[in-house]
Amino acid sequence: MRNVTTLLRRELNAYFASVLGYLVIMFFLIVMGVTFAVIVSYLNRGPTQLTAMKIMFSMFWVPSLFVVPPITMRLLAEEKRSGSIEMLMTAPVTDFEVVFAKWLGALTLYTLMWALTGLYVLILHYFSQGVAALDLGPVAAGYVGVLVIGQFLIAVGLLTSAMTKSQVMAALMSFALVFLLLIVVNWMTWLFRGEPALRMLGVAVPLDKFFKAVSSFDQMEDFARGLVDMRPLVLYVSGTALVLFLTTRILESRKWR
Repeated sequence: MRNVTTLLRRELNAYFASVLGYLVIMFFLIVMGVTFAVIVSYLNRGPTQLTAMKIMFSMFWVPSLFVVPPITMRLLAEEKRSGSIEMLMTAPVTDFEVVFAKWLGALTLYTLMWALTGLYVLILHYFSQGVAALDLGPVAAGYVGVLVIGQFLIAVGLLTSAMTKSQVMAALMSFALVFLLLIVVNWMTWLFRGEPALRMLGVAVPLDKFFKAVSSFDQMEDFARGLVDMRPLVLYVSGTALVLFLTTRILESRKWR
């Protein structure tokens, strides 16, 4: 793993040496800035049990859908299209080191974008003094949820980038999978409400409860309330490890072609 730092530096340079990284960050900040302004305007209409950051975290699916595909589509697809993947593989690095460094580079960019939204917390803290104390516990837990879910979705985007030489195709596949994992799974919690139970390992599990347990929306709601449950953490970390393993295997398969 000693080569990961060098490879990570290469990935970050690729983002910021071109306009892509800056465009993605600008798009993210514009969308989240407008969202934050609308949320604050809505909350100013009257008292409510909701907080600005809680609503903000509930909108995590917006950047997940429209930011993850652009920052992951080029990771391996462009390397394969240009042929630079072969040059990279002749260096004294392992396939997993390449995959891990690319995932870590995209995650670093994703984390930076969300870190910039910390300005919203400072704004709320400044204007809430003397009115209502800003509870930083749920805010910190919300950021944990955003990053835990995001790092898994980035791994999924990297997987799609390893499956094709076309950046456009990689972005479309990534968008479709993220939409499936976020939106469709959440729909299932409503579609199968009250339906017969699904038998898993001899145990009857209601379908709506099964999808609710794996729904990122429900998990994010808990994080935004300040509840850091180990179950979603284990789910997404193990899921990320599995997806990175599959990506490495796909990258290794080129040796047999």
